[in-house]
Amino acid sequence: MQWWLNVFFFINGVWIPGHEISGWSAREQPDEAVCIERKEFAEREFARHPLKYPAVWICSAGEPLFEVPPHLRGRYIHN
Repeated sequence: MQWWLNVFFFINGVWIPGHEISGWSAREQPDEAVCIERKEFAEREFARHPLKYPAVWICSAGEPLFEVPPHLRGRYIHN
């Protein structure tokens, strides 16, 4: 099964899927372990070099996430 590393940005009070921003589409990973490893790397790099907007990385099985997950909708969650 394929795994995807997805990113979501909190912009102007709304979570935006990364695919809506050039260069931030979900990235395919060979398995869950690699996806988690890449997610942790992204989180460490974000902590060291903050982006303009808050971001959350999520691993998903099977398909990339094109919609904001329910647990993010309507609120800002800081990791």
